[in-house]
Amino acid sequence: MTGIIISGHGHFAAGINSVIELVVGKQDKIGVVNFLESDSTDLLYKKLTSQVKELDCDSYLIFTDLPGGSPFKESVKLSLEIENCEVITGTNVPMILEIIFKLEDLSLTDLKNQALKIGKKQILAFEVKENTNKAENKIKDGI
Repeated sequence: MTGIIISGHGHFAAGINSVIELVVGKQDKIGVVNFLESDSTDLLYKKLTSQVKELDCDSYLIFTDLPGGSPFKESVKLSLEIENCEVITGTNVPMILEIIFKLEDLSLTDLKNQALKIGKKQILAFEVKENTNKAENKIKDGI
């Protein structure tokens, strides 16, 4: 089974995990690694390694907040030292929610690809479009 580790600056990881738990309940195979202002990158790496040991999975998918940030760099470093580990950055909640229910069914590569696809697809903007055709407005409003 694939384990998920979420890491980011401040309490990003704990916040993302809080949303996940609110929506789908506590998940056994999710680890959280916050990178606090007082933490060194060495401590961050140790926290990530500790999560790998604690989760004890066949593979790992690590989600981080910012490309190029310390959580990303240390996660990449870890992924080069252990087998079956992928790192995704620019994390959003929908990408993790989508794969939680597929952890046992998909390979690590498929999980990574699915997360990327959903993450990009769920970045949306709300736009109000003014309709200048009054007849069309009446039909849509049921008048």
